[in-house]
Parts: sequence; C-alpha cells; structure tokens
Amino acid sequence: MPICPEQIRKSPARIMGEYGPTGVLRVLIAWDHMEAEHQVHSNPNIEQIIAASPWPAEASALINDLGITSERKVRAAALLAGASRSLSSAVRREPSLLNVLESPAEFATEKAIFTAPSDVDAIDGLRCWKRRQLLRIALRDLLGEADLATVGRELSALANSCFARALEIADEGPPLAIIGMGKLGGSELNYASDVDIVFVHDGSTTDAVRRARKVVQVLTSLTSEGMVYRVDTDLRPDGQTGSLSLPPEAYQHYFEKRAHAWERQAYIKTSLCAGDPNVAKAFFDAVGPGVWEENLGAATVPSLQAMKQRVEESAKHKGYRELKKGPGGLRDIEFTVQLLQLVHGRTDQSIRSPNTLTALRQLSWGNYIDQADAVHFTTAYIHLRTVEHRLQLRDERQTHELPTNPENLYWVARAAGFATREDFEASHRRHQASVREIHERIFYRQTLNRMHDTGLVSELRTEHLAQLGFDDPERAAATIERLVENLGRRANVMQQVLVIMVEALATTPDPDLGLVRLAWLLDGSYRVGAILPVLRDSPIAISDIARILGSSRVAAGLLRNHPEFARSLMYIGALATPPEPQALATEASQTMNASGHDQTVQMAELRRFVRREQLRVAARDILGLASIVEVPEELSLLADAAVAAALQALAPQMPFAVIGLGRYGGLDLSYASDLDVIFVYDGDTAAEAQAAARTARGLLQQIGAQTAEGRAWEIDARLRPEGENGQLARSLEGYQRYYNERGQLWERQALLKRRFVAGDSGVGERFLELADNWCYQDNFSEVEVDEVRAMKRRIESERLGTGSRALDVKLGAGGLSDIEFTVQLMQLQHGHRYRSIQNNRTLPALAELAEHNLLDIADRATLEVGYRFCQRFRNARYHLSGLASDVFPEEDHEAHLLARRLGYSSLEDMLADYSDITTAVREVTRRLFYGNLA
Repeated sequence: MPICPEQIRKSPARIMGEYGPTGVLRVLIAWDHMEAEHQVHSNPNIEQIIAASPWPAEASALINDLGITSERKVRAAALLAGASRSLSSAVRREPSLLNVLESPAEFATEKAIFTAPSDVDAIDGLRCWKRRQLLRIALRDLLGEADLATVGRELSALANSCFARALEIADEGPPLAIIGMGKLGGSELNYASDVDIVFVHDGSTTDAVRRARKVVQVLTSLTSEGMVYRVDTDLRPDGQTGSLSLPPEAYQHYFEKRAHAWERQAYIKTSLCAGDPNVAKAFFDAVGPGVWEENLGAATVPSLQAMKQRVEESAKHKGYRELKKGPGGLRDIEFTVQLLQLVHGRTDQSIRSPNTLTALRQLSWGNYIDQADAVHFTTAYIHLRTVEHRLQLRDERQTHELPTNPENLYWVARAAGFATREDFEASHRRHQASVREIHERIFYRQTLNRMHDTGLVSELRTEHLAQLGFDDPERAAATIERLVENLGRRANVMQQVLVIMVEALATTPDPDLGLVRLAWLLDGSYRVGAILPVLRDSPIAISDIARILGSSRVAAGLLRNHPEFARSLMYIGALATPPEPQALATEASQTMNASGHDQTVQMAELRRFVRREQLRVAARDILGLASIVEVPEELSLLADAAVAAALQALAPQMPFAVIGLGRYGGLDLSYASDLDVIFVYDGDTAAEAQAAARTARGLLQQIGAQTAEGRAWEIDARLRPEGENGQLARSLEGYQRYYNERGQLWERQALLKRRFVAGDSGVGERFLELADNWCYQDNFSEVEVDEVRAMKRRIESERLGTGSRALDVKLGAGGLSDIEFTVQLMQLQHGHRYRSIQNNRTLPALAELAEHNLLDIADRATLEVGYRFCQRFRNARYHLSGLASDVFPEEDHEAHLLARRLGYSSLEDMLADYSDITTAVREVTRRLFYGNLA
C-alpha cells in the first residue's frame, strides 16, 4: 500500500519495520520532489530565471519558442540557450527532448552504463538516441548536477554503448574487442572529441578487419540525423599502414620489438570500450609488459621531453589562447602525469590509472608529486577542461582555442561561470602560470633521466653492496630492508631513489654509517615529508645529502633536526654564497622578537636559528662550496649575530660592548670552538657596574645554556683581567688603568686577536684603540721575547703527554700553536712600526708580514700550508666523530675514514703528508720563533 510522509510521522515504528529505513527514505525524497514540482508548476518565476541567466535574450527566445512553464525546464532552457546553439536548435525541433528532466531522482543519478536501443532503423535510431543522451549529460553539467569528472565518465560510457551497438549492427565475425584510447580510454571524453580506439581480435584477421571497418562505418557515416562519432584508429601499431585489427600476440611482438616511447605513453590510457572481455584481457596482458617495461632505455625520457617541445612549437603562435598544447595547457598536465607513470609505474601498479585526475591522486598518495602540486594541477585541469567543454558544447565542434573577439571571449567567461571577461582572463592566466611552473619543474626533473635504468631496491643484495664499497654489506642490506618497511606507502617512490642514493653514499668517506644515518633521517612523518620530495625531485640533492650523511655525524644530526633545510640543496647556487653579516644579525633578532616575551622561548628559538645556520655552513664546507678560510669566518659571523640578538634582548642600561678574543676574535672559529669574550661598558658609578655585571651574566647564561636544541656555544670570559677572580664586566677606564698598572705579557698577546662583536660600537671602538696602544708598544725587548718562548714551552709541556707530540695538530710540533705563536711574536715585535701587520687573523697577518719583508715568501707558504692542513684536519675530525679533537684517531678504521674525508686514497698517504708539512712548519718555527734555540 502506498505511504505518505504523514503516515510515517504518525506511526514511525510500524512504517519503519514494514518498509525499512531505505524504503522510508526513498518515500520522503520522492515526496519532496513531487511537492517541489507542484510548487514550481503553480508559481513559476520565469522572469527572475531569465534575468539571472548569463544570456537573457537567448534564454527568453528559447523559452518563448518552446512555450514551457515548468520551472525546471525553464531553468534548463535558460542555461542551454546560450551554452549550446546546436542543442538549443535540437530542442526547438523536438521539445520532448527536455522530458529527461521529468524524473528528478533519475536525472540526478550518474549513469555508469548506457543501453542503446535496438531499433529497426538501427543507424539513424542510434544517432537520435545518442543526441538525447548527450542533451541529458549537457543539462546535468549546466545545472550543476554533475561535476567535470562525472561528465567525462558519462560521455565515455555513452560512447562505449554506441560502440557496443555498432558491434551488434556489424556482421558477425570472430571475437572482437574495441579498446578505448586517449580520453575515451581514460573515461574523460569531451563533448566533441574524436574517439580514439584500436581493435583486437581472436581468430581470422581478414574477418576481424571486415567487422572492424563496419563498426567504424556505422559510427562515422553521415545521414540526415548527422554522425555518431568521428573515429580515429591511428594509434594502432604502424598507424595508418598497419592492420585495422590485430591479435594480442601481434601487439605483444610490436611492443617487444618496435614500439616507440610515445606509444608506450599513449597506451597508458586504455580501457575496454566494447566487445569480447576475454579478448580484451588478452590484449592488456600482451601490451602491459611493453608499457611498463623494467628498463625504459636511456632515450625514453629525453625523447618524450623532445616530443613535448615539438607539440608546444606547433601551437606557439596561439599563446595563452591554446587550452590544449599551449604553455600551461592541458598537455602540460597530461604529459607530466604520464611521464611520472611511465618512470615509476614500472614498480608501482597503484599509479597506473588511465584517468588523469585519478592518476594525480595516486601519484600524490605515492609521494611521486607533492600534494600542493597535485592540488594545483587538479584545480587547473578542472578549469581548463571546463572551458574546453563550454567551447565545444556551443556548436558541438572540436576546438581548444579561446576566441580573440572580446564579445566571444565574454561569452566564454559567462559560460565558465565568471561574471566578467576580466575575471575569467585573470583566473585563466593564473592557472596557466601555475601549471607551467609545475610542469617545467617536474617534467624536466633530472632524476627522471637517471631513473630510467635503475634497478629495484630488492636488487641491492649483499654482493652488490660489497662491490660498491660497503664495509658491512649484510648490515647495509638489512638497513635498506628496514628503511623500505618503515616508509610504508612512501616506499614506492624510494624504489629507484634509494638505488641512486646508495650508489652516491658509496663514494663518501663512510658509506656504512651514511646509510644508517639515512634511515635515521627518514624516521618520522615530518622528516619523511620534508626529505623524500627533495630526493625524488633532484639528483643534485641526492648527491649532496649522501655526501653530508657519509661525511659528517654532526651535519647528519643537524639535518635530522632541520629536515626543511634539504630543500635548499635542490637548487644550484642556493648555497653558493653565504648571507651578509647584517642579514644574519637581522634574522637572529627577528627570530627572538617573533617568539614573544618569554625569555626561555626566545633563547630556544635563537638556538634553533644557530643550529640551522651551522648546518648551512657545514653543508657548504662538506660540499666544497666554502674554503678553509671562509668556514671559520662564517661560523664567527654567525656567533656575532646570535650574541648581538641576545644582548639586544637583555637591553643593557648603559653603553655596553662585547669584545671577541682568541679564535673568535680572529674570525677563526671551528665547529667546536668556545667563544672567548670580555665585556666592557662606559660608566663610573657602582650602580652602572652592577647593571653591567648583570648584563654580562645574563649573556653568559643565555648563550651557554643547555636546551633541547643543545647549547649555542660554550662562552668563556676567563681572559678578562685577573681571570675568574676579576670583575665580569669592566669599564673603559678600569681596563685602561689595569693594563697600564698590572697588565701581563700573555694578556697583551691575547689581545692581538681582539674584535668588536656586539653592543655599543662607540664603546667597542674606544676599547680597541686602548688595546692597540697597549699591545703594540715601540720597544719589545729580548726579555719579553724570551718570556713568550717560555710560555709556549710551558703550554706544550703541561698539555702534551709524552709520545703524542707528533700526532697533535694544535700543540704538536709543526701544529697550529707553532704557526700562531710565530705570527704573534712577530706582530708584538714589529706591530708598532707596521700597522698593517696588526691584523687579528692569522693568514692575512702572514701575508702582511711577507709584504713588509719580515717573513720570507717561502716561509710564509710553509706556514700557510700548515695552517690550512691543520684547520681542515680539525673540521674533518669533528664532522666524523662529533668530538672536538686535535689528535689523530687511535683506531685504524676511524683513521682511514679521516683520510678519505680529507681526500687521501690511503691512511699512509695522509700520515706522510702530515709528517712532511709539520716538519717544514717546525723548521720555520725553530728559526723564526725560537731563534734556532729549540
């Protein structure tokens, strides 16, 4: 018995039990539609609908010609009037075509399968039926009942049904399957597309070709009712010269022996259109290995890239008006998607969809394309295809070009849903620009060229890893296996990337540990999300990250904490030059200011900034982009920026300055150096002295505090007058008085490496002036020379154990201490006469000493070579071990790694070189520093 909503409201339990929730829901929906129809018919607001139409005049004319009053039909006619002249004419000739609207629930439902009628007049009947179904799809599109993807599916399903009917009309013959290609194969057909197909059969080729020709004739012959479809069969093997239909084994042979790269790309977009499903399955089994072949060949990617350029050239004169082939057009998206499918789909069946939008989702899920890029491509594709649909729907004519006439372009804008032509053009150009940028970045991605011949991760067996140079190939294989397992669905994109990465790691000083660090680096979704796209997109980054991981324990740890840094490795030149000191200082200050007023948060963010910039310096160092002179300078200037930002946050209450000493003062910091500083202020009251001491203590605490990001630096103020017992901050007058009355020679020598770092520049300059006057006095006596020599001997005897003298690059014979003491003694002796040798940096001071003939050019070269070697040694030692050490490793394996890190082929070569260099330095030191007394 029929039920109505009133019965449901009165007896809900009984009705629900009798009809079930689905039945009740259907009744309510149907009743709502009936009530809506009744209300519309009783009070149609035709004038408002016409006024709201993009084309009021055309809408009014069509509605009046049809004499319709139903609001649904009025609304449909109003949209159809301007959108399609051909369909409007068809409706005028046959108003009953609008009857497809009379069943709202059925009209709103997507049709996955169409069934063509079996009329007596089969050919003309097929054409009439197809036009009625096309109108239904167009109206669903224009009324917003179907989105772009649904419209493409329904148009494709309609074509499939027409081919199926054409097969019925054709004479009987051997089992035949029609394979949809291109947009039909991808279920994304246009309103006026040519329909690309190929035929495959089982049995007699002659009979199959005859039947295939009849199918094409049924669909393409022109009658009084028009044509069903334009059919293109040129994608078959050998094109127009090839047989119209082939058996599966012929397709297989063709793809094994003669298929071109563009054909493999074209056969991605295939699906069964109509015919025998068993024959179709045999076809897909036959061509699949050829399309998704294990080795694409070296020419595949370049040939597809070249073909894309030829396609662009053919439409170059049309510019942005070309929706399909122009820059930022549909071909940019489709070629990019299909090339990624060809390269990665060999090993990942989940990204093989023939449908462009589906394939984009699959590629994004598999991390073969960034999610943001996939979203941009998707929205642009929908926009471009929607505009293409509107252009083609107007006259059912195949076109991909925007009109040049402003009036016609305004029509396109309105048809695509824009209020004005200017809004449409602005949006259109934004989409094109976005598509073009992504296409050029991905389609010409250099890793695609490299990946064409890579094997699979599973092929990285222990014997291959041993050949590559891994010391423990079994452990390396196990690490690779765990890495792939831990990556989950992202492991697919790593299949080829990891092979390239492992080969790159094999060239580094420590490939085994580098591989372990890679697994460590790719532990956690945030890090994987930041690192994996970089590895996927850039062969430069693969090589650089491998070099970092296999060369530096420290840099690997920094990269793990700052995976976002990996993106800077993608671009040549990104690390070519360091930031300007002022830019560093500004960024450090802004980092703290952006952290609010919580001092703990401020300092934590400052430490993050320091660690990130230390990673940048380390990367430049490891990748050979910064010299042994530039690395310590960059580390020193980074420290300056951090100290200045921290001091600014403390807001000193009087003019206050920080002076760098030692390696910091000489712009000569190593990765593990302390910051030697002293503090000076301008003031003379007890209150100012207390305030200055608070500022100094606050700075020591903030810079040196331990947090989750680690300690920025160890900061050391023990070189101040009277050492740990002296005032932490001293006034300018206090320093002047101390140096004049109680200053010692070692303090004069320490002040040779003095530099204003942060704070009040006026106070800093005044301190440097009084320091210069005290350091560089006009008479440096032999007694003072002997005192400097005695101090060096004492340092060596106190800090060097017996037997280690020759293996310490700082204090050992011929090490840094020999070089620096020699330079500083000569500065103390001659600095008063030659101001240019007062340089606080060792290498420039050497150059100035030679310039004034105080140092023989050969001796200068010897000392400079020794200095550079020792600095490189210290940095490399720290990178490999994470420890600040000036001595050679005692363990042979670590010593061999150090040799490789320094560019030596063997440990013996490094030791021999070190012996030669330090022996020569020691000889110069004996003559110039000890006066042949050592």
